[in-house]
Amino acid sequence: MNKITIDDVAKHAGVSKTSVSYVLSGKKKLSAEVERRILEAVETLGYTPPKMVSRLNTKTPKTINFCLPLEKGTISNDPYYIPLIEGAMDYAFSCGYHLCITRITQGDEKAKKMFLDSLQFVKGVILCNLHKDVNYEQILVEKNIPYVANGTPDTINTKYYVDADIEGAGYQAASLLLKKGHTNIFYINLDEDLIQSHHRLSGFKLAHKEFGVPWKDENHAYCNVSLEDSTQLMDGILSRKNSQLSAVVTSNEIQAWGTIKALQKKKIQIPQQVAVVSMGGSSLSVLGFPNITTIDFDPIRIGTESARMLIEVIERKRIRPSHIIVPGKLIERESS
Repeated sequence: MNKITIDDVAKHAGVSKTSVSYVLSGKKKLSAEVERRILEAVETLGYTPPKMVSRLNTKTPKTINFCLPLEKGTISNDPYYIPLIEGAMDYAFSCGYHLCITRITQGDEKAKKMFLDSLQFVKGVILCNLHKDVNYEQILVEKNIPYVANGTPDTINTKYYVDADIEGAGYQAASLLLKKGHTNIFYINLDEDLIQSHHRLSGFKLAHKEFGVPWKDENHAYCNVSLEDSTQLMDGILSRKNSQLSAVVTSNEIQAWGTIKALQKKKIQIPQQVAVVSMGGSSLSVLGFPNITTIDFDPIRIGTESARMLIEVIERKRIRPSHIIVPGKLIERESS
């Protein structure tokens, strides 16, 4: 296999070799979009610039790593991640830091090695998408690397983290529908091994408890961030005998559009026959008909606050353990 060169990175990112050199050496600041394309090309191709470690350690720019472990797929599969990364990237740049993005798909040992290698020159890490069974935190603790978790951790030992109020968002979504008189609501969660999925489930159950509506385990399922998977899941739900489904809550807009696709195939009117409420806050909520009612997490703000907290930790402006929880905002539209 031929060695990856700077020409390959430039071609993949659609920029000049000079632009790639500027980003990797820190000699000149480019736009956030160009920076993102170049760093993604470096990650995708597995390019290692000569003497990159010494360059990045001896001069500006200072670099932080945005580590995003995924079950499968790419960052673009979930619209939540792009504004999250943009928020972190913009704030980092404003403070003189560059942001390098590491996507680690389950079983991808090459990407994991790249992440571990990057710890030699980065100042700190934003660790996103926490899993119950994959503990990258322990690696960072052992190597004494400053980090901020993006997501509520499963342990009280995590000193710094920023998260959306996932439990509160689940509660808001369920409460909106219960207030409207819906009692047979189906809930589509994200992957079961995500810590946030358990917080979301707690919010659903809390709303049912407060409204005195019995919780039904058969009305809850875990699903990937996939239009096809969510459509298939909803097809199965609608095919149940004596299904009296009157509303659906999804964990993001992609699942919501999959749900809507399945409902429209059955010529079920939304929201007259079945209401749909989603969580997330991406622009996808208004890109079709009906526009989707959402609980907006404000991912740009979460990314910004994650970078702010990490840089304060790196620069010793923040010492005491602390966390920020961003509340969800209900935006009611046509689907409910």
